[in-house]
Amino acid sequence: MTRVRAKLTDKQERILVQAQLMGLTPRDMTQISNRLVALQKEAEEKLSIQSNIEGYSWEKNDKGSWTITTPGGYVCKFGKASKDRSHYWETVKDYPITVTKPGTAFKTRVLQKKQVSIKNEWRARLCPEHSKELYGMIKWLGHHLQWELRNK
Repeated sequence: MTRVRAKLTDKQERILVQAQLMGLTPRDMTQISNRLVALQKEAEEKLSIQSNIEGYSWEKNDKGSWTITTPGGYVCKFGKASKDRSHYWETVKDYPITVTKPGTAFKTRVLQKKQVSIKNEWRARLCPEHSKELYGMIKWLGHHLQWELRNK
């Protein structure tokens, strides 16, 4: 039984003909394919990061820590990390966080030893301010802040 070749679109056929005329090998085409896949993954990761940081603003403090304003108007000042634990997939740091909400009757609260995960798989150049630590803080606020304030 003979094997039938996979059908290609007209566009793919034209690219194949051009690649053959240019002398590209199957190995070259595989490298090109891998690059396309990597670019697509990077674009998806960039989109994910942008959606996670949407509405947040931040500024770096004198001592290297961050003050982050959430979309809900809370101002969260992260203190110096007291402890960190590293695994091959992430680093976990404990931060004290001072939470205020200017212009409201909200009482300032200090959240002690909140664990912020910083994943090694994140690419620093795609993170805000090229800081995985800042991105980890923003993700922590997005997932845990409301729960922490309700239960304190």
